[in-house]
Amino acid sequence: MGNSRWLRSKKEPMALREDGVGVALSGGVWACTTAEVPQEQRLKTPGLHAYLDRAIEEADEVYPPAPWKVDAAIWRAEGWCVRSTADGWAVFRIVEGEFAPASRKTFSSSDRARAWVDTRFDRAVGGLRGPKPRGGTTAGAKLPDIRVTEEERALADEVLAREGVSYSEFVRAAFVWAREHPGEAWLSPKG
Repeated sequence: MGNSRWLRSKKEPMALREDGVGVALSGGVWACTTAEVPQEQRLKTPGLHAYLDRAIEEADEVYPPAPWKVDAAIWRAEGWCVRSTADGWAVFRIVEGEFAPASRKTFSSSDRARAWVDTRFDRAVGGLRGPKPRGGTTAGAKLPDIRVTEEERALADEVLAREGVSYSEFVRAAFVWAREHPGEAWLSPKG
């Protein structure tokens, strides 16, 4: 969803955010560039390689990554909040109308915390792990696994590949088809 992630160079004092905002140290000065603004903007961050994270933070404040907004060093996006704590940058999400910790992990910079959220952005509500609910509803039951021969497995793989669907999509479609075509000859009786 978001584009908070910065790719930091291992050899050079520079970094590039996924949306094209970049910072680089040149001539003892940190400069920020964007795809929209061709002219470099000088940053206030001291011109030392060790201040790369501080230059990234300043660039993020000047050009916030969508959909994030920053106010008083607190980053907010729909259902999420990233703020500094005594241990580092912590991630919070709204639970029952209040911001609650979303992870025990803290991050060394706000961009790293926002990048963690970006991969889970659509999970502001509900579980952070496991399969995503289909149609906004979590599964309340599951179907049993079935044992098959090598030939049956090969046939299943062939049909799924040909149709371009997953096994679960195929099984759901088969149930819908069977409901709409009761008593069809395709289903052989147990024997």
